[in-house]
Amino acid sequence: MILHIVRKELLVNLLSMRFLAGFIVSALMMGIVGYVLVEDYAARVQKYLADVQEHREALAQTKVYSTIAVVVDIPPSPLSVFSRGSQDLPTSVLVSPYHTPSLIDEGGGTATIGLSGTSSQPGNPLLRMFSSIDLGFVISTILSLFAVLLVFDSFSGEREQGTLKMLLSSSTGRVHLFAGKFLGALLTLAIPLTVGFLEVMLLWALHPALSFGGSVWVSTGLIYLSSLMFLSGFLSLALLLSLYARESSSCLMYLLLGWVTVAVVIPAGAEFIADSVRPRGDRENMLSESANARREFLKVYESIEYRQIGSWNNVSLDPFAGESFLGITQEEALNRLAYNRKVVPMKFRYAEERYRAVESYAQSLRRWGRTRDNLMRPSLCVVYNNVVKAIAGTDIDSFDDAVQRARLYRGAMMAYLEPKSATPEWFTRVFEYPDVQPTESNQRYWQSLIEKQGERAVEKILSWDRVTALDLASMPSPAVGAPESAERAAHALPDGVILFASCLLFIALSIIRVLHYPLN
Repeated sequence: MILHIVRKELLVNLLSMRFLAGFIVSALMMGIVGYVLVEDYAARVQKYLADVQEHREALAQTKVYSTIAVVVDIPPSPLSVFSRGSQDLPTSVLVSPYHTPSLIDEGGGTATIGLSGTSSQPGNPLLRMFSSIDLGFVISTILSLFAVLLVFDSFSGEREQGTLKMLLSSSTGRVHLFAGKFLGALLTLAIPLTVGFLEVMLLWALHPALSFGGSVWVSTGLIYLSSLMFLSGFLSLALLLSLYARESSSCLMYLLLGWVTVAVVIPAGAEFIADSVRPRGDRENMLSESANARREFLKVYESIEYRQIGSWNNVSLDPFAGESFLGITQEEALNRLAYNRKVVPMKFRYAEERYRAVESYAQSLRRWGRTRDNLMRPSLCVVYNNVVKAIAGTDIDSFDDAVQRARLYRGAMMAYLEPKSATPEWFTRVFEYPDVQPTESNQRYWQSLIEKQGERAVEKILSWDRVTALDLASMPSPAVGAPESAERAAHALPDGVILFASCLLFIALSIIRVLHYPLN
């Protein structure tokens, strides 16, 4: 009997103008948005590969250990077609002896989320609620509205026609009637949804620069099932209101009001409320602590006595980063090495102190973010988009995971580098290239070259370009990337449970209403 009702509802829906209009709009939107975002993903993949190559080559050209800086590039997610997430999240994480990765960066650098933008909402993805248009947005707005328009008169229309009492008192059974209408509508909505997903999969398959493994297809399946669950929730809610409404017009008005509330009012209102409790004071405290740590470091750094022996040529000095000396004597190299034994550990400690100050603010932002998300969770659209964003790996948590992996990698890198800080190669290669030492004999030779060939003659000798790069084969390689599909699914689980529970709740309330629907 249920199958008979399902077939009837499906046929009625498919022959209606509302289905035709909804199908055309949703199919076109999902096709256009899918095409744009697949091309965008392909472009970001090419940029990612170019960045990886550039950063690998830069690291391979490192001349002294103190200047080592590893930029860990995060690959773009192929599932970003379903959810762009926070689209201006950084695509890389900086790891160096003088920089401990954190979710945010006090300097506002490109490798992590800069603090410079946290004073105003548009400048920082941690503080932004809404993302650009993607397939998740299309499904949560257009298809959810399609669901409302599809079934708003499912029961109220029967009541207006005088057939509802007859259907409820027949041998069909009230639960069977509800189940048939619900499944018929869900199968109707599954058609444009499936077409949209097939459009994306076809675009993936036809793109010459893209190929995916099994995990992408599994995650795509999870997003598809989540989308069906989301649409089920809207359908059951619409059917519930249709059971209470006396007229189809009033039911449509209530449903549109509810749709606007869920899709627009709750997210915007939660954002406004959350903005009023943003931890602005914690940010100021962090900046103050960081500035104090910097001043204390410089005070101690400048108090350490250092007497230079001889002249320097082609030197780079930075109290907060590495240093390199090419044109110095062996005596001065050993003199500087003794000085570095005091200074370099201070630089490492300062990096950790700065990280602790910044991370304290990052923790307060995480707590605020959880409060903000909880305020928005009454919206089924927000919950659904959270699920899709987590499965796609485009949420803040996925980036935070990558930063944590980079922080673990820094520990392994420091275990490799700290012993090197007690060697001359930490800052100079003068012992391997005696001709760069400013000894009396070398300086006489340089003067003769200048007289014969001009000023630039000595620049070729005192050049880092002629110095061979360090052998970093034994240095740990970073294994930092996007979270695996299982980790992404774990991120999506809390909101997935809410989505599933909401769907069950609306279905249960609808069944209770059907069972107790008065016949008089």
